[in-house]
Amino acid sequence: MRQHTCIAFLLLCLLWAACSKDNDFSGPPVVKAVSLLDSARQDSAFIRALPGTLVLITGENLGGVTSISFNGLPAYFNPTYNTHTHIILTIPDNAPTEATDPGVPNEIHIVTTHGETRYSFTVDIPPPSIAYISNENAQPGDSLIIVGSSLWLIDKVTFPGGREVTALAGDEAGTWVGMIMPDLGTDTGRITIHAKYGTVSSHGPLNDHQSANLLSNLTEKPEEGETPVFNWAWWGANRTNDAALFPGTRGYYLQNIFGGVGANDGAWWNGNRSGNFNEVQRFTPAVLTEQASNYALKFEVNTKEPWTNAICVLRFNDGPTTFAYRFMPFSGAPGQRFHTENKWGTVTIPLSEFKSTADGIEGTGSNAVAMSDVVKSDGKVAFGYRFIAGDTPIEVFNAAFDNFRIIKIR
Repeated sequence: MRQHTCIAFLLLCLLWAACSKDNDFSGPPVVKAVSLLDSARQDSAFIRALPGTLVLITGENLGGVTSISFNGLPAYFNPTYNTHTHIILTIPDNAPTEATDPGVPNEIHIVTTHGETRYSFTVDIPPPSIAYISNENAQPGDSLIIVGSSLWLIDKVTFPGGREVTALAGDEAGTWVGMIMPDLGTDTGRITIHAKYGTVSSHGPLNDHQSANLLSNLTEKPEEGETPVFNWAWWGANRTNDAALFPGTRGYYLQNIFGGVGANDGAWWNGNRSGNFNEVQRFTPAVLTEQASNYALKFEVNTKEPWTNAICVLRFNDGPTTFAYRFMPFSGAPGQRFHTENKWGTVTIPLSEFKSTADGIEGTGSNAVAMSDVVKSDGKVAFGYRFIAGDTPIEVFNAAFDNFRIIKIR
């Protein structure tokens, strides 16, 4: 409240000055400082800021402004907030930066009716952020795509075991960066992007297909390909390790293949329409009081046919205590069509997105709040998934799933 009051007072002062000033200038415009629009912080001048920042320019002979630009891009300004000594304006969201143009002059250019001036000022870019990684269990030599924002000026990406990758590709908008997955052996951990304007680590570990986080990787002793973490209940889908059918995985996985399912058919127990697992001891009771939003369910999916309408109900617990998530990756996708093109990709669903049962429909009630909503009182996890039909029939469904795990993301 105090900050808003200070800003309002400053605006009133500037408006009064604008109304009372004359047009006499003692010389060309001079910028002395740039600060935040907060009278309590005006002594904290700075020479760099992020796009979209509301700033106060202080100086002399600043009246009569005809244009202001940041790195050559004109910025909108309200002449009402222009006096002999001050200018109030917002740095444009799309102001050029070093990330988009290495040759930017890093300056504010002010043109007035009685002269112009340039002031050294850097428009920063935000630190990098990671939204998701294409496949957190990619094989060595596979393409790996990191999607996020401000993915510019990256020096290197470090992988578990201290491995560094510097051969990177990306887009001008800084929304993704791609590389070739190195061989991590048995190392598991988060990756870190090292960029000029900051670092960021992934919210989940890579190469995590055989650790204590797993509910199941579908591989059973003494089968090869990975350390077995089985816990499958032996029904509901085809368990196979056919690398030709769904290339790029390790060990075994589940294939759900079915078709000819009528609209609103909820008989998930028929014909390869589920994945069922035994209860797994994964937590101590101490975790029950933690927030569900601190954890996420992760797994890999691979579609051989486009996924267009089948509803995958992911479930924790059973009966009245069930919390479920109605996984429909086609919803909102271009053409209502989700397809990995027979490649594996990672799905991440925060546990707080799982919902209770409402009006007899799983996954439509209130959101999970605490881990006690999705984990049993003894720390065991009861998990499975089921396919049901919505308002349209399911003509064909053919996809594979692997590496179901719960990861702490915060």
